[in-house]
Amino acid sequence: MLITRIQLILPFTIGAYFLVSYQYKLDILTAYLGFSEYTWMNWSRVREPFVRRLLLTRATIGTLMFAAAAVGLSILFIFVPGTKF
Repeated sequence: MLITRIQLILPFTIGAYFLVSYQYKLDILTAYLGFSEYTWMNWSRVREPFVRRLLLTRATIGTLMFAAAAVGLSILFIFVPGTKF
């Protein structure tokens, strides 16, 4: 029973990442790598220090939000007992 509950961590992590990325219109991984998407599938390296700092700040806030959402959802669905019909 515990194994099936632990398997919830990966879908909640992926789902929370995509929700936060969609909400802030920012891909967190590419912002940490120093890239930005100006048009669809057109990646460029960020050259300006202000834009880089802004993207890193938004990516850090997004990471904290996505981690909090993933941990919260995982704890909620792992530790709350279910009912069997």
